[in-house]
Amino acid sequence: MATPVYGKQFIRFAETGLVPDATALEQFTLVTIDNAAPTDPPTLELMVAAGEAFGVLQQDMPAVDADKATTLQRLGTVATSGLLLVAADAANLQAQNDALLVNANGKSSSAGGAVTVTATTPIVRQQVVIGGVAMALVSFN
Repeated sequence: MATPVYGKQFIRFAETGLVPDATALEQFTLVTIDNAAPTDPPTLELMVAAGEAFGVLQQDMPAVDADKATTLQRLGTVATSGLLLVAADAANLQAQNDALLVNANGKSSSAGGAVTVTATTPIVRQQVVIGGVAMALVSFN
């Protein structure tokens, strides 16, 4: 990821979530809370369909190899409010001022389903493509 992209993001609030060992989550994808696995902090899962998002994961979380598994919790930082970068589907970029839509890979996509965060609709403010990586700059209340 090119450094200039990060300069566009403004995080107002962030939370912490638990990422299960076998789960791989990519940076800047939308995540939800896995209500089937109630924990404190909440367990994260990739957002794969329309619905309520928890926020945007801020770091890559690769799956842990079974032979290297640890008893330590894997914690991910989830930005929940601000002007946030969201990974985008380069083939289906959303237009400026569109309501945020998510595809089955947790990315912004004009072919995806509607996203809400705490009953509000995040809005796409700008498309950013640097070094061939497509991102959407999205305002979250």
